[in-house]
Amino acid sequence: MNEKEKFLYDLQGFLVVKNFLNEEEVQAFNEAFEANGDKRGDDPNQATGGNMDGPVRRGIFNGMLSWEKPWCLPFRDLLAHPKNVPYLDTLLGRGWKMDHSPFMLTGGKGTEGLRIHGATSARFNGSAYYTFANGMMRCGMIVCQFQLSDVAEGDGGLCVIPGSHKANFKCPEEILLWEDHQEIVYNVPSKAGDMIIFNEATLHGTIPWTAEHERRSLLYRYSPKYLHFAGGTYETKQPEWVSELTEAQQAVLEPPYIYNRPLVAEDGETVDRPRSHMP
Repeated sequence: MNEKEKFLYDLQGFLVVKNFLNEEEVQAFNEAFEANGDKRGDDPNQATGGNMDGPVRRGIFNGMLSWEKPWCLPFRDLLAHPKNVPYLDTLLGRGWKMDHSPFMLTGGKGTEGLRIHGATSARFNGSAYYTFANGMMRCGMIVCQFQLSDVAEGDGGLCVIPGSHKANFKCPEEILLWEDHQEIVYNVPSKAGDMIIFNEATLHGTIPWTAEHERRSLLYRYSPKYLHFAGGTYETKQPEWVSELTEAQQAVLEPPYIYNRPLVAEDGETVDRPRSHMP
């Protein structure tokens, strides 16, 4: 993570990493979703009024890590992607884990949005926070959103309030519902293959989708090695198919703990095994 990226993330609470996935990787993900279209469901998180409402429910895919081969393979490869290791090490420290199962949000024109939400700094949230000390950034849960289709500003999809991860006052309800001061809400433009990484403390949500093409946003969420945000999947044990994964991928799915935890190495394939609890 270079100095410009650190500055932008610290300033904004999010960062766009261009061309994170190559064309072949994007194609593999899209082919996997198209082959498993019957697994699409309605997102249980619905818009909650205001300008986030829309006539079409958001679609969601879950459980991709356990899909039949070869469709599960691109998703497993992304668990400890070597290009992502420097970002996760910088923001979470050495030793991090998947917080809960990946999912993809999708929907065509008219698809509803989702109320803006996030922890901010109005009060300390032990699982969703942002701090800076001793020259280092540290976060609670972060979201890596991989775009599988293009998003122009105004198309809808992910929106953020830049800098809100350091806000000290509660956000007014009418802003959370995108009814007032829309100018401070940023619909992040991106291309297929880009990664948007943002802090769960940053105020974020989803603007209703207006583009003619389908939205496809794949979300992976990571937390520091010692905590868990969502509960459920990967909280206390690894899935049965974990033996099929690389050593590094298995480490990402370990439950939260510190002492003698395997740490994903820079190559994304192997792990370092410290002999103590120290980072």
